Amino acid sequence: MSESVIEPAFSEVASWNVFDANVRVGPSGVHGDLALETAGLLAEMDRFGIRQALTSHFVAEEYDVLAGNRALARDLHPRLVPAWAALPDKESTEKLWALRPAAVRLSFGVKKHNFSPSTWCSGELCEGLQERSILTLIAREDIEWDSLASLLQNFPRLTILLLETGYRADRYLFPLLNRHANLYIDTSTYLAHRQLESFVDQFGPGQLIFGSRLPLYTPGTTLAVLATARISDDAKLAIAGGTLRQLLGRAAQ
Repeated sequence: MSESVIEPAFSEVASWNVFDANVRVGPSGVHGDLALETAGLLAEMDRFGIRQALTSHFVAEEYDVLAGNRALARDLHPRLVPAWAALPDKESTEKLWALRPAAVRLSFGVKKHNFSPSTWCSGELCEGLQERSILTLIAREDIEWDSLASLLQNFPRLTILLLETGYRADRYLFPLLNRHANLYIDTSTYLAHRQLESFVDQFGPGQLIFGSRLPLYTPGTTLAVLATARISDDAKLAIAGGTLRQLLGRAAQ
């Protein structure tokens, strides 16, 4: 990544070694005008000083898990770490384990792959994710709070990164965070005034992970919020990528 292409307002970010936890690549039937192929995605990452991105594929989310995983394997780049898609059936899980994933994205939602996070449906899948220390990404729109609470209780070693929580989530999030050290959230939509400071004051930076939601959102907003947050430099570096790298490293051991 060349520093000459970074937007001047984000020149400081180049030294943060930013690792974005919430990025999609490939064509989208729903977001066709916004979707980016690999080259375009990397160019946008360069503009904002993002070194790496945990990346899922629109085809896997909108159409077919197995086809989407094949597309993700085809469209990857060394700077894009795969967040593979998964379903709870035997064929899908066997093919998933063969990929030796460090991260998996589950799309339970009715408008996505429409399956239950309950143990009677997803128990074997979640047990496998837990045993392999695989970081498990779930968008807030794809799971209800009570279902998330049950998932955390039933699988206490399953590391969950909850994406796109929104600015009004704290009354649900904070009780869960107090009970479950294995729950993390991304910053893509966690943008209320001084919300990052409030979070860090109560929990420290360890359960906050930078995410942008590229290409649907600009990284500029969440990067600016992090850059101007009244928290320590060490906290900013942990949120920007330090914690995510640690979590992904667990699966590789």
